[in-house]
Amino acid sequence: MPKFATVAFDSGSELARLFFSKKIGKTGADMDKIRGVQDYADVTERLNILIRRMKNLRNKGVNVVFLAHEDLQKVFARGGMIAQRGQAPTEPIAVKGWPDFPGSRTPDEMCRAADNVFHVRYVNGKVTWVARREAIGGGGGTDYWEVKDRFNAPAIAGGMLPSSYEEVRKLAMANPNCDWNDPYIWILYGAFGIGKTRSLLTFPRPIRIFDLDLGSDSINKETKASNGEIDVIKSINVEDGGDYNEFLRLVEECF
Repeated sequence: MPKFATVAFDSGSELARLFFSKKIGKTGADMDKIRGVQDYADVTERLNILIRRMKNLRNKGVNVVFLAHEDLQKVFARGGMIAQRGQAPTEPIAVKGWPDFPGSRTPDEMCRAADNVFHVRYVNGKVTWVARREAIGGGGGTDYWEVKDRFNAPAIAGGMLPSSYEEVRKLAMANPNCDWNDPYIWILYGAFGIGKTRSLLTFPRPIRIFDLDLGSDSINKETKASNGEIDVIKSINVEDGGDYNEFLRLVEECF
């Protein structure tokens, strides 16, 4: 039996930073080593390997949660955004709103592997997991915040879900139009400071949180009162590639 009911990574951009540090051989004290375009392929594949490995953990009965900031990605037709000499750059054919992972392929692959991808934003003053496709900027066209789910989440309050695993599960189980069958792999993405980390407290316990961006101060009180049911890992320095193997060891410890 796995040691944890939930394993969470906070956040996706800092997870990528650790992988970049591994790729370029950066230590915590380095101020000169800078990632380059050629480094993205390695980081993309490491992220894909991790989420594929997390599918195995989910299949063992564990919810897996990736928190991420939001990002806008311009999508260009073949030929890219670089114009020929004397010509104006081409306009993007679409803009995607999605989790902040590096490059253009990684978010797509991460979202395909996840079961539920929700955009986190305020709705009527409340933090909400948005499970329906919304236009970026509130207008029409082809520019959307990307979302997906495995249990027909739009059947609950039109896809405007409470920011709580417990509440969402309760609503889905009571709704005959939903097909709830957890555990799931979740990606919750939104602006910084909106309360994504606090929402982790609503997931099944015991829970291990990889606090890679050191933003768990908001849950310190609950962590101390949890009698060991909330295990926050703060020891990984994402600026030091030497911490990569320790990160892998702690991940494998969850199985």
